[in-house]
Amino acid sequence: MGTESEMKKRIDGKLSSGYKCIKLKIGAIDFEKELALVKYIREKGGESLEIRLDANGGFSSEEALKKIEKLYPYNIHYIEQPVRAGQWAKMAQLIKESPVPIALDEELIGIFKTDDKIRLMDTLKPSILILKPALIGGFAFCDFYRNLLKPRNGYCVVTSALESNIGLNAIAQYIATFHPQIPQGIGTGQLFNNNIPAPYHLSPGTLHYDPGGAWNFKSVV
Repeated sequence: MGTESEMKKRIDGKLSSGYKCIKLKIGAIDFEKELALVKYIREKGGESLEIRLDANGGFSSEEALKKIEKLYPYNIHYIEQPVRAGQWAKMAQLIKESPVPIALDEELIGIFKTDDKIRLMDTLKPSILILKPALIGGFAFCDFYRNLLKPRNGYCVVTSALESNIGLNAIAQYIATFHPQIPQGIGTGQLFNNNIPAPYHLSPGTLHYDPGGAWNFKSVV
């Protein structure tokens, strides 16, 4: 995310580091510039690169489908939350008509009652969910949504929501329990400049725990 030049620089950095999956925030700058960035990623990363997009509700309900259709030629894995949360009828229509698979993210936040969660799923009929444990009720509700998706042949991507390394540790261990076959999203801890040093390290596409390492809680006291 960032300005066009910042995003391009970060894209180049991820590709040169060997990442096979890149997620791009869109909907914040001029759409044609974002479209050019998507084209740039596809051309430079090749067809094997997995491209994920996150609009954070940035598309208007009137323009969303047209913009998604422009993104379709670039073989997008999925696009998160193209329109703002709460527009159930519009989102259900988009999920049905979009040529690019749509993932729900903010749509899940603030839905606390079990019956409302089921009604959301029955109304929108999504096949992809972005699960942020801290924002949707914890790991128990992650399991709840994962179980609701099974009959739909859908899948979930578990992501962090600006947790410290302690939170990332818990999410990483949770993800490990179901042995995912696609990349998850637990890299947001890199955004902090005062995070708690942890015995983890990243290599392109994977998170590794060093059993010989240690947590350093004194560093942030």
